[in-house]
Amino acid sequence: MWGHRFVLTLHILTLTCLSVGKAELCIDDGVEFEIEYASVGEPLYAVCPLYLLFEKSNFNVTWIRNGSQTEFTSDRQERVHQDQKYLKFIPAQLQDSGFYQCILKNSTFCIKKIRRVEVFNQDDGLCYNHSVRFLNEIPIMPSLRIECPDIDIYVNTRNIQVKWFKECQPLNMDSGRYLTLAKDLIIKSLSQQDSGNYTCEVSFMYNGVTYNISRAIEYSILDLPKEIEPVMTFPKNNILDVKLGDSITLTCEVFYNAIIDLYWTYNDTLMAQYTEDDRVIMGTTDKTITEDGIQNFLTLNFTKVLEEDYNKQFYCHIWSSTSTFYVTLRRPDPNFQGFLIAFFVSIFLVIVIAVIAVRIFKVDIVLWYRSSCLANTDCKDGKMYDAYIMYPKDSMGTSSYEMDIFVLKVLPEVLEKQCAYRLFIIGRDDLPGQAMADLIDETISQSRRIIIVLGNLFCEKQGDDFEQKIAMYDALIRNKIKVILIEMEKITDYTDMPESLKYIKQKQGVVQWKGEFTESALSPNTRFWKNIRYQMPPAQRHSDKELHYIHSED
Repeated sequence: MWGHRFVLTLHILTLTCLSVGKAELCIDDGVEFEIEYASVGEPLYAVCPLYLLFEKSNFNVTWIRNGSQTEFTSDRQERVHQDQKYLKFIPAQLQDSGFYQCILKNSTFCIKKIRRVEVFNQDDGLCYNHSVRFLNEIPIMPSLRIECPDIDIYVNTRNIQVKWFKECQPLNMDSGRYLTLAKDLIIKSLSQQDSGNYTCEVSFMYNGVTYNISRAIEYSILDLPKEIEPVMTFPKNNILDVKLGDSITLTCEVFYNAIIDLYWTYNDTLMAQYTEDDRVIMGTTDKTITEDGIQNFLTLNFTKVLEEDYNKQFYCHIWSSTSTFYVTLRRPDPNFQGFLIAFFVSIFLVIVIAVIAVRIFKVDIVLWYRSSCLANTDCKDGKMYDAYIMYPKDSMGTSSYEMDIFVLKVLPEVLEKQCAYRLFIIGRDDLPGQAMADLIDETISQSRRIIIVLGNLFCEKQGDDFEQKIAMYDALIRNKIKVILIEMEKITDYTDMPESLKYIKQKQGVVQWKGEFTESALSPNTRFWKNIRYQMPPAQRHSDKELHYIHSED
C-alpha cells in the first residue's frame, strides 16, 4: 500500500510541471494486479486503480474498454456506466469480462491504468464458484468470526442483514451456535465439522431494482493436539560463529497448537533499545500450519555484526510461557583448513618432484656426494682391486683390435689415471707362467667389481679358457659380487650368450659404448663414464686435485 502511494505521489511531483502543450501525452501505468470478480447477474463496482491519486488532486476520470476509444457514459440508467472512480456494472454479464482503462487527466497531466474484470458463472448445482473463494485455514479455537468480505462499497455495513449459508444450505440460526453481528458470522464451540464453504448474501438496491451480492469463503478447521506446551526448537542456548561485519538473521522457532506472540530481548530489555540505529531489526511473528501444530517464527536481523555483539546472550521469549532460551554470537576461530591443504599439497608436490629428480639425476647425485667432503671413501674390505676386467677372446686367445684399444687403453686412461681406480686386466697384469685358473679365481676374489666387456665374439663358440671364466663368474654371482656389463659393440642377438650373462643383462641392464676413441670421449664427465663410475665403488683418493680430468660436454 505504501509503495503504491509512493509511486502515485512521485508521478504528481515529476509530471505536474509539464506544459499545457503536452497534456495530450498520457502515462501508461500498466495493469493492476488485483482482479475485480463478480457473479453473473450481481452488481460490480470496478474501482479505478489510480483512486489514491484521484483523491489527492482535481482530475477528470474517464473509463474506456481496452482496445476501444469510446468512453463509458455517466448515465445511471445504462447497465454499464462510470461514476467517478467506479465503473459500475448493474448487473454484470459474462461479456463484461476483460480489461478496462481508467484515465485521469487535467490540463497538465494524464495517467492511465488498466483494471481487469472477471465475471463468472456459479458451479453447476452450487451457489458459488470453486475458483473464486476466499480461502482460510485455522486451528480449532473456542469460536470463529467469519467476515463477509468486499461489500463495504455497496452497502452500509453498520445496518445490514446478511444471510449465511454452508454448502449452499441456510444455517440454522436458532441452534444457538451461530450469531450474526453486522457483516460477521460468529460460530461457537468450533470443531472440525465446521470446516466447509460458507456463503454470505446481502441485498443491494440500485435505481429502484434490488440485487443480491454474494461472497464465498472456505474455512479448513485443523484439529491440533491439545494441552501441549510451547516447544522452542531454536534457539536452545546456541553459540553461532559469525565473522565481524557479516549480516546474520536469527529465527526464533516455537511449535505450539495455536498462534502465539514471541519477542527478543537483551538484558531484559526489548531489542528495539539495543541500538540507536536500525542495525538490529526485530521482525514480525509469522507462522506455518502443519498437521501436527503451528510453527511460530520471529526473526532478529543483524545487518552488520560489530565487536560489541560478541559473547552476548540474546533471548527469545514466549508471552504465555516462562521458558526462554538464548543464542550467543562468537568470533569464529581462525580457519587453517586452506593453509593445511596448501601445505600438504606443497609437501606432496615436493616429494613427487624430488622422486622424479632422483630418478632422473640419481647418477649425478651419487657422484656429487662421493666427491663431496661428506662421503667416506675409505674402504676397509681388504681387497686389492676395484674391478676385474673380463673381455672376449677367440679360441686362440686373441681379440679384436677395437676391443684391445678399449680394454687396454681407454679403460685404464679413464678409470685408473683420471678416477684413481685399480683395475686388473688379463694380458696386462698377469705374469707369464702363472696358472690361469688359479690366477683368475684369486684375482676375482680380491676385486670389488667385475667389468665384462661384451662384443659379438661372445655370441660365437668360446674356448675352454673363457668358459672357465664364465664358470668363475657364476660362482661370483652366487657370492653377490656386482657385475658391470659394457656393450663395446651393438649386439642384436643374445641367443648364444651364456645364461649367466643373460641373467645379469635382464636384471641390471648394460652400459653401451657409443663414442669414438677421441679426447672428448675420454672425459669421465660424459654420460657413459658417469654410468660406469656410478656402478663402481667410491674411488679412494684424497682430493680432486690429484686427478687429471679431461672436461667435456655430455
